[in-house]
Amino acid sequence: MENNEYYDIDSILAEHIKIPCTLNHDLGAKVNLSGHGIEVKKATQLELPFWMAKPMAQLTLPTTNENLIALEIPSFFGRRVRNNLNASPTNVDLQSACPYFYVFGTKLVDTVVDDTLGPLMQKTYKARLREIMDHSQTSAAGAGQEFSQKLDETEKELYKSGLESANLLRQWQNRSLHKLKQVDINLRAS
Repeated sequence: MENNEYYDIDSILAEHIKIPCTLNHDLGAKVNLSGHGIEVKKATQLELPFWMAKPMAQLTLPTTNENLIALEIPSFFGRRVRNNLNASPTNVDLQSACPYFYVFGTKLVDTVVDDTLGPLMQKTYKARLREIMDHSQTSAAGAGQEFSQKLDETEKELYKSGLESANLLRQWQNRSLHKLKQVDINLRAS
């Protein structure tokens, strides 16, 4: 986690998302945190929270000059979801795929070697942003409930900001935002 993200709750929650990993080395029974007291063999598949998996994947053992674990792409960034995003990014339910799709994705892009993930997220964001702003500017406050249920947390914040700005614009157009009041000035001749 970067220093500027230390107090960002979305960043903290995104780093708790579990990511599939594969052990590149045997781990002794004393290192096994599951409490079973058994040795964990090489090539064992694990799911670890990202905050734990990232430093373990960056740790290189001096004896073999190999990383302790290898990170894998989670299923919500897998081929099936990517195909759906390429076909129609606005119809994918990102909330059920990963509530912190963009925040976690940017963290994953920096860690996992995958040249297609960054451009896919950028294309998805651009396509969905247009629809989010469209809905937020044209729908009433309660009408977008079904639409907003498919948005990830970043998109929900954009949607709320769009609704607020549309509401403020309507208030300004109706001159109800700031009413001018008549001032009573009594001038007395001295």
